Amino acid sequence: MKPVADLIPDQKHSGHKTTEILAYLKDRIPSYPYNPKIDNDFVHELVHDFGHLEILEEIKAFRWYYDNDPVKKVSNVRLSLRRWLGNARDRYRY
Repeated sequence: MKPVADLIPDQKHSGHKTTEILAYLKDRIPSYPYNPKIDNDFVHELVHDFGHLEILEEIKAFRWYYDNDPVKKVSNVRLSLRRWLGNARDRYRY
């Protein structure tokens, strides 16, 4: 299998943050339905919409909130993760 960095079409645009997030989704969340095309677009959108948050830390919190297996606990893991980040954005507004 190719390294995650080789799966990202535009490495200059995506940056280190995106690469780390993609690697974490692919390798650290059990049963995550990783798809290079979908997840590359998904993560770019998350970074654009929630760039002021520590997205990787929030994804880690999401994973452990669901006892290391969010895929079994939610019906749509990408949508649930996006909602998690939206709620985090609201928590950090002053």
